[in-house]
Amino acid sequence: MKKVIIIPGLGDKVKWTKIATRNWREHGIEPIIYSMNWHDGESFKIKLNKLVKLADSLSKEGSKISVIGCSAGASVALNLFIKRQNIIDRVVSVCGRLRKGHQTGFRSLETRAKTSPAFMESVELFESQEKNLNKDQRKIIMTIRPLFGDELVPSDTAVIKDGQNITVPTIEHSLSIYMALSIFSKPLINFLNK
Repeated sequence: MKKVIIIPGLGDKVKWTKIATRNWREHGIEPIIYSMNWHDGESFKIKLNKLVKLADSLSKEGSKISVIGCSAGASVALNLFIKRQNIIDRVVSVCGRLRKGHQTGFRSLETRAKTSPAFMESVELFESQEKNLNKDQRKIIMTIRPLFGDELVPSDTAVIKDGQNITVPTIEHSLSIYMALSIFSKPLINFLNK
């Protein structure tokens, strides 16, 4: 069974993520929900190193590993991929902010990251390394965003050039994440099982 590490966003909605992915085993995917504990004050470097240890441990078991980041977890998933490209098979960003963007006010990264400096660090780290991803690496990255808009994550901060960028027929941030992992999960599951 393929192991998939799923990283929730700033709300650390582990319970909801488990509910949304409860049927994935039927498709040969074992979801491993990994809470970043976004609000504990720990630096992103320490948080990422803990996640790297988990990925290394799963890899040593002989598991094929993919990683999904939801919302704030998306930049984490991509940072893990950059650190461990040799063991990560696929990467998915679900309604994730991958770049700072130019928004001000409510939609700005500064506003969104006020409660978690680690989130800001993660976005800045990925944004600084994104240009180093080659076309083959980008082909194994999928981004998912709502077709009718996301009030928290602007679309220009959520897509990867030359990646598999798709939309789900939804509106609103949290609902779109849940729907992308459950009712509209077929493209995501097919991508993970390629």
